[in-house]
Amino acid sequence: MNRENQRPFKAIIIGGGASGLMLSINLANKFGGDRILLLEKLDRVGKKLLSTGNGRCNLSNVDNDYNHYHSQNDGYFNQIIAEYSNKVPKFFNSIGVPFSVEDGKVFPLSKQASSVLDAMRFKLESIGVKTLTSTSVNRVKKYDKIFTVFDENGREFYGENVIVSVGGKCQKHLGTDGSSYSLLTEFNHKLTNLYPSIVQLKVKDLLRIKGLKGLKQKVDAKAVVNGKVVSKTQGDLLFTDYGLSGNVAFYLSSYLTGIKGGVIEIDFCPELTREELTRLLIEKQNNCSYLNGEYLLSGIMNLKISQSLLRNESVGNLQNPITKFDVSKVVDAVKNYKIEISGTMGFDVAQVTKGGICVQDFNPLTLESKFASGLYATGEVLDVDGDCGGYNLNWAFCSALAVSNSIL
Repeated sequence: MNRENQRPFKAIIIGGGASGLMLSINLANKFGGDRILLLEKLDRVGKKLLSTGNGRCNLSNVDNDYNHYHSQNDGYFNQIIAEYSNKVPKFFNSIGVPFSVEDGKVFPLSKQASSVLDAMRFKLESIGVKTLTSTSVNRVKKYDKIFTVFDENGREFYGENVIVSVGGKCQKHLGTDGSSYSLLTEFNHKLTNLYPSIVQLKVKDLLRIKGLKGLKQKVDAKAVVNGKVVSKTQGDLLFTDYGLSGNVAFYLSSYLTGIKGGVIEIDFCPELTREELTRLLIEKQNNCSYLNGEYLLSGIMNLKISQSLLRNESVGNLQNPITKFDVSKVVDAVKNYKIEISGTMGFDVAQVTKGGICVQDFNPLTLESKFASGLYATGEVLDVDGDCGGYNLNWAFCSALAVSNSIL
């Protein structure tokens, strides 16, 4: 295709995910849809968005403290989060998606990810953004002041600005297999180590979860590395044949992925303090001496879970009378159950990639490359990831708003 016969687009956005869609809308509102080109690898845009928040689309979080975001250059991106987080709900209100807050998490009022994607698609269509799906970009070059974007079929597209919004390495069935980092490394941008995050955790000693498979419990939990507590959370913990799943595992995985010797410490009865639990057990020993150890914790917590904990912790023969049990050991088993983590279930099932293109080589306010003016990056392709709870989508949207504001 002859460049002289093709007017350059004002912006070419590579990747039709969360940030790519928002960028396209904002830029087309200013420059017109015919000046914006959106290229998507899959046969339709926004597929990954449909799976977020268990299909309910957790857009953001009311608590956007910087500690919920992670990078090898922590703090480099703080100004973007501070400036744009409160503008994310406003953007969705402007395209007909009101929001609601549940336990600090921001959801569309419909609680349907599909309604978010539909609103963005309808807006794109209404302003005429040129969108090409099933288009895999394999190279970007800059000649003079104009970028040339090459797809795998040999087509060329020309633009004044190029925004790389291709996602990371996880969930390759959604088009993010890590191959697109090269679009930026060819401009001398550095790629950090990559790890799966917001992902199920493998347990080193499966005997520690013996008898717990398929059970779910609301717990308080800590991630501990080298004896230091690195994160705390509360919520549902699900036990599987390989280890741990549920919101607690997903949240703590951000702090344990790529770490050797990480431990999760679990409080299976967060409603009671150690003192309160101790008092209840002593009273039960005094009042119900006819029971055996299997029923020491019955009426206090899930019976099957309590029996498995006591067996796994070897606090005594459960067929013995409850008066034979050391209450302090039982309380330890319930309130401070330690499970060593051996790894994660990997990129294919992870929701987020930890690591990415180093943010230090981008302007911290605009995310414009320091190596090529007019080249930008947003979202998960960068070395920024967030905790479970809407933080990763918030980063995708905040970074998109920063870039669109810069180009506008």
